[in-house]
Amino acid sequence: MKINGTNDPKPLDLVNRATNASRAPASPQGNVPGVTPTDQVRLSATTQSLVGTDSAEPVDSAKVEEVRSAIQEGRFHVNAQVVADKMISAASELLETISVGGAGR
Repeated sequence: MKINGTNDPKPLDLVNRATNASRAPASPQGNVPGVTPTDQVRLSATTQSLVGTDSAEPVDSAKVEEVRSAIQEGRFHVNAQVVADKMISAASELLETISVGGAGR
Protein backbone atom coordinates (compact mmCIF):
# COMPACT_ATOMS: atom_id res chain seq x y z
CA MET A 1 0.00 0.00 0.00
CA LYS A 2 1.37 3.41 -0.92
CA ILE A 3 0.65 6.56 1.04
CA ASN A 4 1.83 9.74 -0.60
CA GLY A 5 3.35 12.67 1.25
CA THR A 6 3.96 10.97 4.62
CA ASN A 7 7.73 10.66 4.28
CA ASP A 8 8.45 14.11 2.87
CA PRO A 9 11.04 16.02 4.91
CA LYS A 10 9.78 19.17 6.57
CA PRO A 11 10.73 22.40 4.82
CA LEU A 12 13.74 24.03 6.46
CA ASP A 13 11.87 27.22 7.40
CA LEU A 14 9.34 25.21 9.46
CA VAL A 15 12.16 23.47 11.30
CA ASN A 16 13.87 26.80 12.01
CA ARG A 17 10.65 28.30 13.33
CA ALA A 18 10.27 25.40 15.75
CA THR A 19 13.73 25.82 17.27
CA ASN A 20 14.91 28.30 19.84
CA ALA A 21 17.53 29.60 17.41
CA SER A 22 14.95 31.58 15.48
CA ARG A 23 13.25 33.05 18.56
CA ALA A 24 14.17 36.29 20.25
CA PRO A 25 15.68 35.77 23.70
CA ALA A 26 13.20 36.03 26.54
CA SER A 27 13.58 38.87 29.00
CA PRO A 28 15.21 37.77 32.25
CA GLN A 29 12.73 37.15 35.03
CA GLY A 30 13.27 38.12 38.63
CA ASN A 31 15.54 41.08 37.89
CA VAL A 32 13.07 43.89 38.42
CA PRO A 33 14.71 47.09 39.66
CA GLY A 34 13.45 48.28 43.05
CA VAL A 35 11.82 44.95 43.93
CA THR A 36 13.27 42.79 46.69
CA PRO A 37 12.79 39.02 46.29
CA THR A 38 10.51 37.57 48.96
CA ASP A 39 10.79 33.82 48.34
CA GLN A 40 10.77 31.79 51.54
CA VAL A 41 11.10 28.13 52.41
CA ARG A 42 9.33 26.61 55.39
CA LEU A 43 9.88 23.02 56.45
CA SER A 44 6.95 21.00 57.71
CA ALA A 45 7.07 19.53 61.21
CA THR A 46 7.65 16.09 59.69
CA THR A 47 10.59 17.33 57.66
CA GLN A 48 12.03 19.16 60.64
CA SER A 49 11.86 15.95 62.67
CA LEU A 50 13.79 14.11 59.95
CA VAL A 51 16.56 16.70 59.66
CA GLY A 52 18.61 15.22 62.49
CA THR A 53 18.18 11.56 61.51
CA ASP A 54 21.30 11.41 59.32
CA SER A 55 23.59 12.13 62.26
CA ALA A 56 21.98 9.34 64.29
CA GLU A 57 23.63 6.69 62.07
CA PRO A 58 27.30 7.45 61.48
CA VAL A 59 28.88 6.15 58.28
CA ASP A 60 31.32 3.27 58.71
CA SER A 61 34.02 4.32 56.24
CA ALA A 62 35.80 0.97 56.50
CA LYS A 63 32.60 -0.87 55.56
CA VAL A 64 32.01 1.51 52.64
CA GLU A 65 35.53 0.85 51.33
CA GLU A 66 35.09 -2.90 51.80
CA VAL A 67 31.86 -2.89 49.77
CA ARG A 68 33.40 -0.60 47.12
CA SER A 69 36.35 -2.98 46.69
CA ALA A 70 34.06 -5.99 46.50
CA ILE A 71 31.98 -4.33 43.78
CA GLN A 72 35.08 -3.40 41.76
CA GLU A 73 36.49 -6.91 42.08
CA GLY A 74 33.19 -8.62 41.24
CA ARG A 75 32.89 -10.25 44.68
CA PHE A 76 29.79 -8.31 45.71
CA HIS A 77 26.63 -10.29 45.06
CA VAL A 78 23.14 -8.96 45.77
CA ASN A 79 20.45 -11.23 47.15
CA ALA A 80 17.33 -9.79 45.52
CA GLN A 81 15.02 -11.47 48.04
CA VAL A 82 16.79 -9.84 51.00
CA VAL A 83 16.74 -6.42 49.29
CA ALA A 84 13.04 -6.77 48.48
CA ASP A 85 12.22 -7.81 52.05
CA LYS A 86 14.11 -4.82 53.48
CA MET A 87 12.45 -2.42 51.04
CA ILE A 88 9.01 -3.72 51.99
CA SER A 89 9.89 -3.45 55.68
CA ALA A 90 11.14 0.12 55.29
CA ALA A 91 8.05 1.10 53.30
CA SER A 92 5.81 -0.48 55.92
CA GLU A 93 7.57 1.46 58.70
CA LEU A 94 7.27 4.68 56.70
CA LEU A 95 3.56 4.13 56.12
CA GLU A 96 3.09 3.40 59.82
CA THR A 97 4.90 6.64 60.71
CA ILE A 98 2.82 8.62 58.22
CA SER A 99 -0.49 7.15 59.33
CA VAL A 100 0.29 7.69 63.03
CA GLY A 101 1.60 11.21 62.41
CA GLY A 102 -1.28 12.16 60.14
CA ALA A 103 -4.02 10.81 62.43
CA GLY A 104 -3.96 13.83 64.71
CA ARG A 105 -4.62 16.40 61.97
